[in-house]
Amino acid sequence: MTAYYLTTPIYYANDVPHIGHAYTTIAADAVARFRRLHGQDVFLLTGTDEHGVNIERIAAERGLSPQQHVDRLAASFRDLWAQLDISYDRFVRTTEPAHERAALELWRRLQSSGDLYRGVYEGAYCSRCEAYYQRDELVGADCPVHRLPCEQVQEENWFFRLSRYQDTLERLVRETDFVQPESRRNEVLGVLAQGLRDFSISRRQVRWGIAVPDAPDEVLYVWVDALANYLTGVGFPDDQSTFERYWPADVHIVGKEIIRFHCLYWPALLLSAGLPLPRRVFAHGWLTREGHKISKTTGNVIDPAALTRDFGADAVRYYFLRAIPFGQDGDIQHASFVARYNADLANDFGNLVQRATRLGSRDRCLQPPPESEPLGPAEEELREHARELSVRVGATVEALALHEAVTAISAFVGQANRYIEITAPWNLAKQGASDRLERVLDHVVEAARLAAWYYAPIIPRAATAAHQRLAGTPPSPGHGTFETGGRGTVVFGPPLFPRRE
Repeated sequence: MTAYYLTTPIYYANDVPHIGHAYTTIAADAVARFRRLHGQDVFLLTGTDEHGVNIERIAAERGLSPQQHVDRLAASFRDLWAQLDISYDRFVRTTEPAHERAALELWRRLQSSGDLYRGVYEGAYCSRCEAYYQRDELVGADCPVHRLPCEQVQEENWFFRLSRYQDTLERLVRETDFVQPESRRNEVLGVLAQGLRDFSISRRQVRWGIAVPDAPDEVLYVWVDALANYLTGVGFPDDQSTFERYWPADVHIVGKEIIRFHCLYWPALLLSAGLPLPRRVFAHGWLTREGHKISKTTGNVIDPAALTRDFGADAVRYYFLRAIPFGQDGDIQHASFVARYNADLANDFGNLVQRATRLGSRDRCLQPPPESEPLGPAEEELREHARELSVRVGATVEALALHEAVTAISAFVGQANRYIEITAPWNLAKQGASDRLERVLDHVVEAARLAAWYYAPIIPRAATAAHQRLAGTPPSPGHGTFETGGRGTVVFGPPLFPRRE
């Protein structure tokens, strides 16, 4: 069985999780669930990035030790992932001993390669990014990401020879699909065109971090520390069998603000350490709210936990995967959220399940239709749509075009609802056309079941409940094709998605 390893970023433990963290993690979870549903050996990694000067400062402001602070924040991420049904296989924390061993082993390999040297840095530093910036990268005197003033720093520390990998990285980005989507690839090529500079890989003015070997007054640069989590998560360097089973990662799913670290720093560090490169980095866009950037300053933040309490995890997952083209920026609007919930979940999928289970739960509908009852044009069209669905969803998930995958499933749900209208089983019952009725109801129930099976990675709670009602089992590998004639008992239940005003 082919293994598939995908990751979210590890989220910086400076504050409680926000809607952007939820968006990235929901997307990664949907991909993981889809591949598991197709029988693949999947490993999904997420976690928290817990070192750095910013953590020191925030903890001090709150009267906590850095460890107390990150313990609380890590728990808040775990709690939210449980609420959103995130099926991660490992939650890594950069303060755990296993991660320290991995980060230090990476450091030793970098040192052995000859790519580390002592140097002096002087220039702008953003503590929020935990990154140095050259003058031409600043917006005036401000950080290009946070638009806040940078500090002026001067210190001697260890540097990494990033410039040595200029040509190799340019070939990697230009000639392969390592960076996706295309817009992000072009951004990385733009950075490469300016020429790569060596970067500082340790810090002297920070105490909260992993100590550099033989330099007790320095800690690892937090981004080197953080990036090493992708190795930690699958057993490096302690569990060689697990590491070989899953590494290299198939995809790192990240936000576009951290592509420089993932698309340039990370592959260079791995090349220096003699480790295989991940196959792909996919960077999605930013979220806005009602057309405005989401920030605490403007007071328009969205609490993902509150949104989940109000609408349910499935509705939140569905909206972000359906309404926002993955890879592009997206705007969150309350009116569109409610409209999408009512139209797609309550009216379309929820209604299909209700109609199928109401019709299929009657005693006379439990027997397979006679083989002599032919398939009509409506059945042939429904079956053809089901065959096309398999191909389309598989291709779009592979390309991480998640909104297209959800759109395809939604279109099949619409086709199934149209099939019910065209065949009008209630009229067949009145007419006493029992053989034809059995054929139609067989297709209605199977279409609803197949829709639930495909929706399971997107809306796992509702899809699992629907599949149980229609087939008597939860969704499982091997049941992604349209197969009539063996449905067994069908159970009617309450609406999966009551309409919202």
